[in-house]
Amino acid sequence: MPQRDSIHNLVKQALIKEGWQITDDPYIISYGERFLFIDLGVTELTSLNSCGKTAVIGASLGDCRLAIEIKEFRGRSKIADLEQAIGQYVLYQILLRKVDPQRDIYLAITTNTHEEIFREPIGETVVSDLPLNLIVINPNKIEVQEWIPPPTIATL
Repeated sequence: MPQRDSIHNLVKQALIKEGWQITDDPYIISYGERFLFIDLGVTELTSLNSCGKTAVIGASLGDCRLAIEIKEFRGRSKIADLEQAIGQYVLYQILLRKVDPQRDIYLAITTNTHEEIFREPIGETVVSDLPLNLIVINPNKIEVQEWIPPPTIATL
């Protein structure tokens, strides 16, 4: 199993604080003879959630399930970190479409990483052209600062 980023627990705490339930830590994709490890699997089943669903007491109209890959961007090169993160993200996205098509993937980053790379033209291009889903975590407040874009599920 790969080594966790040092912000792993901060991301978990921020998601829990926002009403998400951690279902897998890590979320494992089995494909052929290979196993891949996405940092977290989460679901939200609150009465009115980020996925645009409403729940009924004792039942849910549906749940929003996400896979969260956590990246710290602490290498010597932010561009090399971005290349690695995009590669993992795209690979996981492709495999999730095959094994768990109802689950969306998000890349969790800190506010610093968001400012340092994803607010620059190269980061903005990646987010818009790929497209890349981001969760921006404020590590000082241990909370989700922003979802880019907010998670959604098609209406029933």
